[in-house]
Amino acid sequence: MKEATDYGSRLKALKQEQQRLERKQAELLDKRRSEIGRLVEKLGLLEADDDALAGALLEFKEASSKSGDERLARWRAAGASFRRKDPNRKAAPARAGAGVAQSNSDAARR
Repeated sequence: MKEATDYGSRLKALKQEQQRLERKQAELLDKRRSEIGRLVEKLGLLEADDDALAGALLEFKEASSKSGDERLARWRAAGASFRRKDPNRKAAPARAGAGVAQSNSDAARR
């Protein structure tokens, strides 16, 4: 009977941990959405046409799915230059699984 109790307790603990991780994931997603919104605002694109923004993001998505796409290197360099000039910039920690590999030089600055 003790094994059933242990199993039940462990299962309950695992479910609680799963719920905690799901809440943490939701918090991180909300934080990332907010970060992206602030970046769009800093770039002066809040009032940009949604279709144009979607098109640019689709192009980014396409480029990020191809290894060695030279557009990513250009975009990364332009973004790093912009962020270095931003007086309100905080050093952002590297995000694991962000979907786009970072160059070593970019990762070292973060």
